[in-house]
Amino acid sequence: MILRFLRYASTNCERRRISIVGSGPSGFYTAYRLLTKCEVPLHVTMWEKLPVPFGLSRYGVAPDHPEVKNCEDTFTACAEEFSRPGQKHLFEFIGGVTVGEQVTLSELIDKQDAVVLSYGCTGDKKLGIPGENDTKGVFSSREFVNWYNGHPEYANDPRFVNFDWSRVKNVGIIGNGNVALDLTRALISNQIGELWDGTDISPIALKCLRQAPVEHIRLIARRDFDHSKFTNKELRELWELERYGIYGKIDPQYFREDAYDLRSIKDRAFRRRVEMCSEYLKPFDQRTKKNYKKFAPQPSAQSPPKTWELDYLKTPVRINSDGSGYITSLTLCRNSITEDNKICQLKDQQVTYNLDLLITSLGYAAKPLAEFQKLGIQFEKGRLANAAGRVLDSHGATFPGLYASGWIRTGSAGVIASTMMGAFEVADSILQDLSSLPAKQTGRIDFSHLRHTTWPDWRSINRKELQQGEQEGKTRVKFLSSEEMLSFHKQSPA
Repeated sequence: MILRFLRYASTNCERRRISIVGSGPSGFYTAYRLLTKCEVPLHVTMWEKLPVPFGLSRYGVAPDHPEVKNCEDTFTACAEEFSRPGQKHLFEFIGGVTVGEQVTLSELIDKQDAVVLSYGCTGDKKLGIPGENDTKGVFSSREFVNWYNGHPEYANDPRFVNFDWSRVKNVGIIGNGNVALDLTRALISNQIGELWDGTDISPIALKCLRQAPVEHIRLIARRDFDHSKFTNKELRELWELERYGIYGKIDPQYFREDAYDLRSIKDRAFRRRVEMCSEYLKPFDQRTKKNYKKFAPQPSAQSPPKTWELDYLKTPVRINSDGSGYITSLTLCRNSITEDNKICQLKDQQVTYNLDLLITSLGYAAKPLAEFQKLGIQFEKGRLANAAGRVLDSHGATFPGLYASGWIRTGSAGVIASTMMGAFEVADSILQDLSSLPAKQTGRIDFSHLRHTTWPDWRSINRKELQQGEQEGKTRVKFLSSEEMLSFHKQSPA
């Protein structure tokens, strides 16, 4: 080990330096690929605005789906291996530092051989209708997910914490992707201890949500059933809540079993979706497939029972509120689908739903850094313009040494598995370019004056969260503020 350390210490000046901005799955998968595939010595520095790593994996995954976070094991193993002295490659994590503010992007570009922007999508796509921005009880899915996952910027957000949850009986969710189904599950089943008590959901959020006497959740989509965005696994989880007295509905005008010939449907996933809905909409004793009779429906403890509903072919027009600014209802117009698969809004056919809470689940939106314009970096249609991850300038040419991976590159689409493949593609582009990129000899970036965390600090924070979780019978108990994290790591040995 000593010989290896001396060997690589002697070539430290020859290390190529790469900075990755963002420590979510796309950033970590990019780092993993670089560190395991590059033949020349690397020093990879990962910058994260929060004191802790993993981004969307830590704060964007439903708390009752811990298996989705298994990628963190790969990221941890990678960081641990390359954080040790004496390795050919070095990995460095710098948390609690915001690139673009405390450290400029220009400085990274000047001092690093390559820079990868992987900071994801930190904004929301909007409906653009009256009442969206100033009505109490209207949230975006990104905000809501961050809140119930204990994100430091949202865990104690007064818009959530001070909201009167006791008034929430009818909920509307605009969108029907997997995030919309996650939100539905959290809102309608949070009283069921065996589903939620052992998770790492924010205790603040769980306490608030359990005050809400939710009776009905309506998932509203612009298109028809055939264009639903959720996956079958997520949908099945909702249907199976009937074992707890929670039932699903679809109006026959939007879905009927006799409208489909299962034998002629070539898409296997869609065929299974049609079969699933057909079976679950039948009384239990009339179902023909064993897969849909695993759990007998239980009588609801609530009368009427809690229900969720898939609703289609509607576009929101206006959010209505009372004199105190609380949402009272949502007005929508009906839609039709044209022969060339476009949405036609039927403006003269409107419907209004009484609602106590509305969540817009339209997707996350990326935000440009303030320096993009000055540096001539092309940002368009909610993402960085790029070719195979190579960022383009305002003239359409490659910006030397600057790359993008993840949602800042593609927009907010895809699951962690597709994020991995995209990150690998970007890392391979860097590996192809590295020999032709000029080596920068300006030295490392000085961040010593900034409050920050390192990988050993995260190790201590992680250990504490897991220990606290074990004591309380949960997967973990998260720190809920950046200040708590920054203060704890100073008091705790790595």
